[in-house]
Amino acid sequence: MKKLYPLKFAALPVEKRWGGEAFAAKFADYAREMAESGEEIDLHHIGESFELYEEGSNDSSVVLNGFLAQNDLYSLIETYLGELVGDNIYEFFGNQFPLLIKFLDIEGRLSVQVHPDDETAAERYDCLGKSEFWYVVDAKPDAKIYMGFNRETTPTEFYEKCKDETAPELMNVFHPRRGECFYIEAGTVHAAEGGVVIAEIQENSNATLRLYDWGFENNPATRREMHLEEAIDCINYGKYDEARLHLAPEQAVGQVCDCRHFTINVLPLRKPCDVAVDEYNSFILYMCLTGSASIDWPDGVETVSAGESVLIPASMDDFTIVPDEGGVILLEAHIKHIEEEEDDYVKK
Repeated sequence: MKKLYPLKFAALPVEKRWGGEAFAAKFADYAREMAESGEEIDLHHIGESFELYEEGSNDSSVVLNGFLAQNDLYSLIETYLGELVGDNIYEFFGNQFPLLIKFLDIEGRLSVQVHPDDETAAERYDCLGKSEFWYVVDAKPDAKIYMGFNRETTPTEFYEKCKDETAPELMNVFHPRRGECFYIEAGTVHAAEGGVVIAEIQENSNATLRLYDWGFENNPATRREMHLEEAIDCINYGKYDEARLHLAPEQAVGQVCDCRHFTINVLPLRKPCDVAVDEYNSFILYMCLTGSASIDWPDGVETVSAGESVLIPASMDDFTIVPDEGGVILLEAHIKHIEEEEDDYVKK
């Protein structure tokens, strides 16, 4: 088979009630194509840009570049196995790609929600749990991120505050700045509002449990499915461990998260950076946050610009990241060797 190379995939827009206009230009051509087929896309409320996703043989990201163009991620894993994702990762996850990466544009209010851990998700929903990592790409002055509880609480107290619409009183409120990072462990109650763009790296799971929806759940015209009762034993009711789970922008350089689900580095580059693929034993994901760069390997060159992402196969040759003039900031993710459960942490 031909050698694998840096793979770029078609991003998928997902409309959300709370979405804004940050992705309007990115998906303008997509919206025109959909309109021609009779389907309308509201460019003013695209809340999520799925950069790389895999949900089985009928729904996964499609390659844009090179000889594998038009092939989807699921079929690539079926064909290339460990050559694509890494032998250890394929042994553990099989044909399921273990991560989902996306950009979020939160303009309205994201519901107060929680995600179950792997054990609970497997037992109840037959899927992975959902721990995730947020990097703030941009934020308006009035943006807020609600993250974990500001003190010890109880299931009864939190339940009652969700019902009387005062749940946010229990939560920490951050006014996000560009470059701020949050590791959101499964069980951490969280939300956001007011104009914030986030790069998100998460376990490949859709297990989201809505707890409080800012009163929308009390109006039949705006109500969405809620999960407060079934989520009550999924929540960490302890005080939020900010020292372990949050990084201010000035701290967010180099390794920012290392857990059994993913290892993440923030790479601000102004000069070429050589990457030895064998040192990872895993695929490598890059999300371009600002600027642009080229990925140079023995057989070619691929570019990545702000708002784009690229997948480096585990068996690819070593390569060099060459930032354009002005530099580039990349979010790099891979999975270390999977062994017994390890403690999750964020560098402080």
